[in-house]
Formats: sequence, structure tokens, C-alpha cells
Amino acid sequence: MKKIIGISLMAASVVLMASLSGCSKEFATIDGRYDASPYGMADEVGGEGGIFDGGEGGGQGSASSGVMTAGEWNDIANWDFWAKLLNNQDWAGYGSYWKFYPRNFVYVELIDSFEAPVCGMKVKLQKNGQDVWEAVSDNTGHAALWANLTDDSFKVEPSDYTLFINGKKYQELLFTTPNTKEVAVNKITVSPVKVLNAIDVAFIVDATGSMDDEIRFLKEDLKSIITFVGQQCTAQVRTATVFYRDEGDDYVTKYSQFTSTLNETINYINDQRADGGNDIPEAVHKALSEGLESLEWDTHVKSRVAFLILDAPPHHTNEIIDSCQKLISGYAKMGIKIVPVACSGIDKGTEYLLRCFAMATNGTYVFVTDDSGVGYDHIEATVGDYEVEKLNDLIARLIIAYAK
Repeated sequence: MKKIIGISLMAASVVLMASLSGCSKEFATIDGRYDASPYGMADEVGGEGGIFDGGEGGGQGSASSGVMTAGEWNDIANWDFWAKLLNNQDWAGYGSYWKFYPRNFVYVELIDSFEAPVCGMKVKLQKNGQDVWEAVSDNTGHAALWANLTDDSFKVEPSDYTLFINGKKYQELLFTTPNTKEVAVNKITVSPVKVLNAIDVAFIVDATGSMDDEIRFLKEDLKSIITFVGQQCTAQVRTATVFYRDEGDDYVTKYSQFTSTLNETINYINDQRADGGNDIPEAVHKALSEGLESLEWDTHVKSRVAFLILDAPPHHTNEIIDSCQKLISGYAKMGIKIVPVACSGIDKGTEYLLRCFAMATNGTYVFVTDDSGVGYDHIEATVGDYEVEKLNDLIARLIIAYAK
């Protein structure tokens, strides 16, 4: 079930001025223990539409921001829903197809002696002395460490695993499995590490021809998002982009490096157009590689997030699947949240894969909806109750939540 809401960025700016640190609004969350995605913003600020209203959608006329609509779903915060999906034959088949199996993980919440969240802490999970997964605690102090993400195994033996935080061992661990209805949180007190009051945000965008109708609106949304977040965050904001197509096109990937001069990113986005991509799969793995290895992420900032905006899956070969597995592990190790934004053309198998990317990096899943009338038809996401929002408002509130 979905609930359509209107979020006004202009109205939000009024209440966004009372921040103590990070960005200027304390948001409600899905679950205060283990979700960083803000909810309740629309109810608090009221109003219809958005600050950059562009009139009616439908994919015709000149593109304006504030037209595209979307929803959000966090599978870690709604673990019981995901666990039930794993018992569905079709969804189990998607796991075997893509060789991603998000079933068993250790979820930690790191706090200091005053019970304030500790972000920027490197954490590592080992099995019988071998490294299994590495992550970095986010701005809420949370991190997810996956026991067998690429192994088709339902069971784990907790005694085989050891958690390392700043070199210290922890062995009596609570695991979250398909049999647990809620996420089991391992709350651990640690000494804080120094991080900068800043956030790095990258936009990794499919620029193939099938995105033409949506990318005209998306470009305007990205520019409005960058402008608004730059105005409202007391945390320093750096932005970067990766645009990608496919092998044989005019280019496979191109990017703009991180910059705190947000107009540089806006100008780069404005120069892009959709073209190429003659078959359905695209060079998603090359885009992920460019985003991880070519962009100069700051490892000392409070948060790092990559919005992966696309309408097609990677090519399905063993080599590319293996590459995706390693790259997603690399994003998690760097503490970079992946937030997929699924546009028209995404099928159920690709939805599964993108939700795996989000869970593996402690991110969240965003999906464009048909409510705006922009672009081709969008499949209904297999999720529980969610709210329909303007896409630019949704992405802006996520960035603000990650930067607080």
C-alpha cells in the first residue's frame, strides 16, 4: 500500500534552521534503533508539491524538477518482510541467478560512554580467522557485516565468527538470520574516532537511450537537490558524478570528481544527455568500478553515499557477477552507502539485485513510481506500506539524514 504525500522543500527550509550539527533537522526514523532513513518530514512541514514544482508529468514538454515521484524501502529496517520473501520460489531464484544471498549478518550499534553514536569506526567480521566482511559505522553508529553474502547457505554457526572493532575481539555475537523477525542489534561501547562534519555524495547515472525521457527530468531534480542540500546543510557537502552507458557506445563511463563547489557538479550534469545502450543490460559494473576507484572519497568525513540511478541490470556473465560481488564488498569496506534509484525498465530480478546492493552497504532502496506520469511504466516494488514523494525531496531528505 502506498500513501501519496506532498513535501515542500521551501516549507522544510523553515524548520531546517535549528540544527545543532550536521544538517539542520532532526528527523523521525522508521525504527530508532537501526534505520537512518528519515520519516515524518512531510507531516511536520505540510504543504503540497515541492519548491521546484514543474507542473504535470507525462513525459512531454520541457523538463522541470519536482515532477518525478518515488518511494523508499529499507529491507534491514523491515527485516521480517525480507525474510518472508526469501521463502518465495521466485525470489529465491533471483538469488541463485545473481549469486547474492543477503540472509545472515551481524548488525552493530557503536556508542561512546555518553551513549552518543560513534561513526567512522572500522569493523571487521572473521570466520575461523579468515576475513569475511568489513564495514564502517555510519553517522548513526550502525554497520552491517554479512556472514555469507555470496554463499548459498542459510545457516551460520555464531561460534565460528569473531568481530573486530579497532583491533579488539568480540565473540559472543547476535546474528540476524531469516528466522529472526527483527534485526538483532549488538550494542557496543567504544572510544570515538575523529571525523569531519562533512558528507561526500556521488550520483552514478545510467545515461543510455532508454533513460532519455526520465533523464531530462532527472537532471533538473539532481540540480535542485544539490542546490537545496548545499543551502541547508551545516555539514560541508562535496558532490561527484559518474555517467555510464555500455560497451560500444560513445563512452562507457565518464565522471566529474568530488568538489565542494557545487555549481561545478551542476554544470557537468547539465551537459549530459541520454544515448546508446542498444541492448537491455548496461555497464553497471564499470560504473560501480569508476565510482569506487576513480572518485576520490574522503575517508575522514561523517558519511559517504552513492546514488545509483538506473533502469537496467548489469550484463549476466560469471565475470561481471564476480566483479559486482567484489565491488559491493569494496563499497561496504569504504563505508559508502549505495542507494539504488530504480527507474522504468527495472524488472523483478533487477529489483532483487539492487536491494542486495543496498542491504550490503547499509543503504536503502528507492524506486520511481508512475504517480508523476513521467517516463515509461514502472513496476510496483515488492514492499510493504510506503509513501509516495517527489523524487528530489526524497533524495534530499536522505542526504540530510546521512549528514546530521
